[in-house]
Amino acid sequence: MEIFQVTTMILQHPLLTYFFSALLLTQLLTAPIAAAETTVKVSTTPIFPEIPQGQARKDFQVLVRVEAPARPEARIPIDVVAVLDVSGSMNNPAAAPTERTRTTSRLDLLKTAAKFMVAKLEDGDRLSIVAFSDRPVRELSSGLLYMTADGRRNAIRSLDQLEARGGTALVPAFEEAVKVLDGRQGDGGDRLGFIVLLTDGAEDASGSFTLSERRREVIRGALRKYPVHAFGLGTAHGPEVLLYLAQESRGTYSFVDGDNVGEVAGALAVCLGGLTTVAAVDTRVVLRADELNGVRVDRVDSGGHDSSVSCGGTSCEVSVGVLYAGEAKHFVVHLHVPAITATASASTEGGYYCDGLGVCDHYRHHRHHRHGQHLLAVGYSYRSHPSARAITVEAHGVFVQRSPAVLDLDGGRHAPVIPSPSPVVLQHIVRFELLEVVANSLVRGELISNDDRARAADVLQVKWEEFRACHQFWGGGLLDLMSGLEKEVDGMVGSLRAGVAAYVYAWVSSHQMQRATSIGSPDKAAVEFLTPAMRLLLEEARKLPRWQQAATTTAAPTNVQYAGCVGGGGGGRRGAAPRRRLPGGVAGGHRPRDAPRHLPGRGLCEQADAMPLGRVPTSEGLRTRSTPVD
Repeated sequence: MEIFQVTTMILQHPLLTYFFSALLLTQLLTAPIAAAETTVKVSTTPIFPEIPQGQARKDFQVLVRVEAPARPEARIPIDVVAVLDVSGSMNNPAAAPTERTRTTSRLDLLKTAAKFMVAKLEDGDRLSIVAFSDRPVRELSSGLLYMTADGRRNAIRSLDQLEARGGTALVPAFEEAVKVLDGRQGDGGDRLGFIVLLTDGAEDASGSFTLSERRREVIRGALRKYPVHAFGLGTAHGPEVLLYLAQESRGTYSFVDGDNVGEVAGALAVCLGGLTTVAAVDTRVVLRADELNGVRVDRVDSGGHDSSVSCGGTSCEVSVGVLYAGEAKHFVVHLHVPAITATASASTEGGYYCDGLGVCDHYRHHRHHRHGQHLLAVGYSYRSHPSARAITVEAHGVFVQRSPAVLDLDGGRHAPVIPSPSPVVLQHIVRFELLEVVANSLVRGELISNDDRARAADVLQVKWEEFRACHQFWGGGLLDLMSGLEKEVDGMVGSLRAGVAAYVYAWVSSHQMQRATSIGSPDKAAVEFLTPAMRLLLEEARKLPRWQQAATTTAAPTNVQYAGCVGGGGGGRRGAAPRRRLPGGVAGGHRPRDAPRHLPGRGLCEQADAMPLGRVPTSEGLRTRSTPVD
C-alpha cells in the first residue's frame, strides 16, 4: 500500500509524468523499427499507379522487392567445404616475375586465399579441405574442423602441405565434397552447407575437366543440395563447367584474370561476406491474381531463381532461398489486366484474396483503394534458422486506380492523362531484358563456347545496338542506367575479342543470382549487389601486401596417398599430432558453449592464442609483416 502511494505521488509531478510518457512513447515508436530491422520484408511497385477503366493491359509489370534484414536476430553457423585444385598447372607462375618480385605460383595465391577464409570464419563455423588433382588427395585433405584456435591451426597445417602435381579431375572432388556435407551428424541440421571451389581449370590430356551430358545427369541431383561458389583462376580454365555447377546449385561463378590473379583473396572475400552473414533461408514469395477481376499472371522474370506460374495464371511463386544480411532481390511479374466498366470497378471495393501460404489479403473499406482495383495478393515465408519454424507474412496487396473517362465542356469523353512509368520498375525491366539477350544469344546458344570468340563479340555488339535503339525513348531516368550497362557490355565485347569468355559467364552469373561476383577482378563486382559485410571483407583483403600473396610453400610429404573417398574424419599429415575426434566425424577443436565468439570481419586476434592483426598464419607459427597495417 505504501509503495502504491509513493508511486502515485511521483507520477503526480508534471515533469516526471511527462518524462515517463515520453519514454513510453519512444519505446512504442522504436519497437516496430527494431522488428523491421530483423525481419525479411517484401514490397511491390506497379509500373503505373493507374489504368483507365476502358483500357486493358496485356503486359502490366509489377516489381517485387525482397529485402533481408541488415541485422538479423541471430547468426546462422555454416559448414564450408573448400575444394582446392592442386593439379600440376597450379605450379605455373601467377604472373611474370620482375626484378623486384620473385615468382609466385597460382598455388601460392590459392593458399593465401584459403588462409584468409580460415581467419574470417567464426569459431562456431566448420571448414573441410578437399584437395584434388587426378583424384581427391586424402593426405592433403581434412574433415570438418571447428574454427577454434586448434581447428584453425589444423586447417593451416593442411594448407601448408599442399603440393601441385597431376591432372584435374573435378567431378570426383565435387562428389567428395558432397559426401562430407551429407555425412554430418549431430547439429548438422542446424547449419548451412556450402562448397567453395578454386581452380585454374586447365585441362589435362584426357580432357577430364569437361562435363559430358552423362556426367551432368549423375551430379545434377547432388548439385541441388548445396550451393557451389566456383572461382576460376587465370584465363585457361573452362568457364562453361564452373558456370554450370553454379547455376544448377544456385551458387555463383567468379573469375580472376591474368592481370589480377593476385586478387584471389579479394574475390573470395566478396563471397565470404555473404556466406558468413546469412539472414534467412527457404525464402519464397507467393502471388495470387484477382480472378474476380480477370487478372492473370503471364510470366515472372526471376533470373537464376526458380519461379512457376500455376492454375492458368491465377498464382505464381518465386523461390528466393538464402538471403544475406542487407541483401535485396528484385523480380518482375508480368500481368494481363482486362478493361473494366465503372460498375465492375465499384464492385471490387472489398473482399478477401488468399495466397498459397494460407494468408489472406483483406482490403475491405481501405479508403486509399476505394476507387482502385485489386490485382495481386502478396504473401511470403522464410526461416530465420535452418531448424526454425517457417515465418509466414501477409504483405500489402497490389492495387491500381481505374480512372474513369472525363467529361469535357462539349459533353464528350476522353481518357485521363496517364502518369509516367515508375523509374525503378523500368530499370529492373531493362536489366532482365539485357540479361536474357546475353544469356540466350551467347551462353545458352553455345556461341560463346566455340573457338570463334571474335564472332561472339560481333553478335553481342549488334544485339546491344538493337537493344539500345529499342529503349532510347523509354525515359524514366534510364540515361544513367543505360550508360552503365553500355560500359559493362563494352567490357564483355572487349574480353571476347581478346579470346576470353569468362568475363561474360561471370557477368551472367552475377545478374542471374543478383549477387556480387569477381568479373576479372573483385573491383569490377556489381556495386548494387555488394552488401556491407562484403565491402568490409574486401577492404581487409586489399590490405594484404603483395609479397604476402606469395605464401611460403612447405614441401609436401613424398608418400602422398590417393583415395577414392575423403571421409568426414579426413586425412592428416603423417607424423602430426593426433586430432581429437568429435561426433559425426568432425576433427579439430570444439567450441564450448560459453566460449567467446569473434565478430564477423575480424581476424584471428580474438582467438585463444591472441594472434596480432599484423601477422600471417602458417603451420610453423606466426610471421610478422614488414609493413604496418592501416
